[in-house]
Parts: sequence; C-alpha cells; structure tokens
Amino acid sequence: MELEDGPTTPAEVSRLGECEIELVLREGRNRQVRRMAEAVGNEVVSLRRVRFGPIELGDLPEGECRRLGDDDIARLWKDASR
Repeated sequence: MELEDGPTTPAEVSRLGECEIELVLREGRNRQVRRMAEAVGNEVVSLRRVRFGPIELGDLPEGECRRLGDDDIARLWKDASR
C-alpha cells in the first residue's frame, strides 16, 4: 500500500467480524494502521495491540507493563537476528 511517506511492507489482514479485522504488520510507522484504513475509505474506531514481535501480551491490562523474562528477551534477540 502506498502512503504519503512511501510504500508499506505487505500486511496480513483477516476479517474477524462485520466491523472487526486483525492486522499483522511487519513495520510500525506513525499512525500506520489508521492511515492504511483511511487510504481504503475506512475509519479506525478502536485499536488493541495483542503482540509485540514474538511477545504475546496475553491478559496484560491496558496501560500496564510487565518486566520481560529471560525467555522473552531470547525470543526478541532471535526475532531481531532474522
């Protein structure tokens, strides 16, 4: 998809419901999801991140954080070396 700051890398999109999709990005530009939706005539009402790279957020409450464990850090290093 072409945005004003250049083309995006391909994204994976799955329809979860009539008004809900799951979007997997390989890059993270400023307001990218909203800009991609607007480019095809849609509006983003709500966003929820479920994963950051190889790390699943699980039931982490909105606005909260947690310390990464050794296995999380190892997965991040492995993912970064690809």
